[in-house]
Amino acid sequence: MKRIGDASFFRVLDRLFGTTAKDANTVEWIIDGVTCRRERHSYSGPHYSFAVEATTCTKSTRPGWTMIVVKEYWWKGSRREVIKSQQWANLISGQRSDMMSWMKRQEKSLDPTP
Repeated sequence: MKRIGDASFFRVLDRLFGTTAKDANTVEWIIDGVTCRRERHSYSGPHYSFAVEATTCTKSTRPGWTMIVVKEYWWKGSRREVIKSQQWANLISGQRSDMMSWMKRQEKSLDPTP
């Protein structure tokens, strides 16, 4: 993982969220001192549907930082055919190096090697 938002970053983040949140409907949980809060916004109509999921992760102890992760999905009709999906992440406050150090520790915890 070299930077915020690259493919390896999202692979680690998806695994981390998947193993720490109770289920897909969990809206708030804590991972190693970082509070994650997830919000979903969606619309479903006869011609198109969309969902936007924003997860804010905040480490409030020093060195503190806040990151937002956004995933967006669009479907044709009533969620039958994917039109577009995208994801991005951005550091809102704090130092990139502090957040990336935390992410690398989490990555190691997901794949412990002897």
